[in-house]
Amino acid sequence: MRTLVLYTSYTGNTKKYAEKIAMGISTEAIPFKKSKWKRMDLSSYDTIVYGGWICGSQIQGLDDFLSRYEEMKDKNVIVFCDGMGFVSKESRDNLISANILDLYHIRFYQLRGSFDYSKLRFPKNLMIRLGIKGAVDRNDGNTDVEFLKSILNTPFEYNDQDGVDRILSVLHRLSTENKA
Repeated sequence: MRTLVLYTSYTGNTKKYAEKIAMGISTEAIPFKKSKWKRMDLSSYDTIVYGGWICGSQIQGLDDFLSRYEEMKDKNVIVFCDGMGFVSKESRDNLISANILDLYHIRFYQLRGSFDYSKLRFPKNLMIRLGIKGAVDRNDGNTDVEFLKSILNTPFEYNDQDGVDRILSVLHRLSTENKA
């Protein structure tokens, strides 16, 4: 089984996940570039994996990736995403809805991401800073103000190895099925 692993990453977290997945199936993770994607020959791949980071409930690069869905619809397609939010059935359902993934026959996985404010560039760093300031200013008693303040100074590192293992398990099973 030939598998293509693509990713788009802003701070390097999605890249790390893509590389772990690729390493687990003895292939390489390739940065997703819209221009190269449009010219890429998909006919020799049985499985295509795409990973993107979440910003405002949108999986970055996903629309460009799915623009070639007609060419992939008879293949195994896996999409994973990572972001700062907690992984739950509700957040997964929200991502499926926000990204209209229920229109496609794909496998979808949400992984827990990391966050390092120092890696953000303008305007995202400004948006985060203003969002945190606003939440602190309107503290309703339910907000962990100290945690919010710490986000700007303390990177939050998370490695969702269980999520990666679930994806690898599916990829290994698909590989076995394709050989049979």
